[in-house]
Amino acid sequence: MLARALTIAAVALGASAGPAAAAPSLLQWALAPLHAVTAWQQSTGSGALVAVIDTGVALERPELAGHIWTNPGEIAGNGIDDDGDGIVDDVHGADFANGDGTPADDNGHGTHVAGIIAAHGLLKGLAPDATIMPVKVLSHDKSGNAHWLAQGIEYAIAHGARILNVSVNGDGSSDELEAAIRDAQDAGAVIVASAGNDGRDLRARPSYPVSYDEPAVVGVGAASSNGRRARFSNYGPGVDVTAPGEGIVSLGLPGFAYRSGTSMAAAYVSATLALESAAAPVYPLPILRDVLLRTEGAGGMLDTAAAVQTAAAATAPVTTAMVKPKPKAKRRHHKKKRHHARHRARRHATRARA
Repeated sequence: MLARALTIAAVALGASAGPAAAAPSLLQWALAPLHAVTAWQQSTGSGALVAVIDTGVALERPELAGHIWTNPGEIAGNGIDDDGDGIVDDVHGADFANGDGTPADDNGHGTHVAGIIAAHGLLKGLAPDATIMPVKVLSHDKSGNAHWLAQGIEYAIAHGARILNVSVNGDGSSDELEAAIRDAQDAGAVIVASAGNDGRDLRARPSYPVSYDEPAVVGVGAASSNGRRARFSNYGPGVDVTAPGEGIVSLGLPGFAYRSGTSMAAAYVSATLALESAAAPVYPLPILRDVLLRTEGAGGMLDTAAAVQTAAAATAPVTTAMVKPKPKAKRRHHKKKRHHARHRARRHATRARA
């Protein structure tokens, strides 16, 4: 069953101009509170793979050159589904919005998220040597549904991604989507989910996938440059950590663009997991997620350097006992909303809000 429309968890503030176009790195305020320079002494994310499950990614951007995943089981341009995954020529990811193997970005949101994670050059991502797997689950007008998102998650884990950035929100739950979340969890993946941009308490009105109970879901709220929760950011049960999310400069279509939203905040958390994974490759992602949550700063703010340093220095045995339970809103608060959402989904075509 399909849920209601999915919503991109960002608010475009307009393309940058002048100094931002010339030297966007000078405007990357978020790197300082995350102590990025200190983290880079331990790791730059080399070897880490992050699936950006979004509107696609502009594969041609030079800032992402050499950092886009290539499917080793697919031969480009031969018109054959070489790896038998049901998608023809999915050389650099997949597009579930249009049903093909070309995850090109015709909106800009996914490219912005990818730049925050792994850009290099004039603009530097938090994990500049990480690899991006583009998975398109939203169309050019930001419309989407839980079926496409579930397909995207299943694709990412089937092709080896264990860090899944999902900067997408929907008000209704879906059995299919939750099953995909559980499959990701069983595969040892971590789903970094944006909290949403309605400025609401998720206890009263959940959002998905961030409000799912599964520990694999790390919910991310947005903070302003003053370190406080951004006014637009959702909060409450399911939000595990906050990260910079207001006035974030990254890749645009074309050039560079400012955006604000929990989408941007989620990207910083995904990049931090990539840095941890590269610094401590023997540790599974659930352990690294636990390290990230245990090293939060004041007010639940992400501390990238502390997480990476702790992961790199860890000598404790790898055990799932280290993974702390993730507190979520109790499911009985959600059931009625989920039930009605699924019935609405049967009656109406889905379309994301701007």
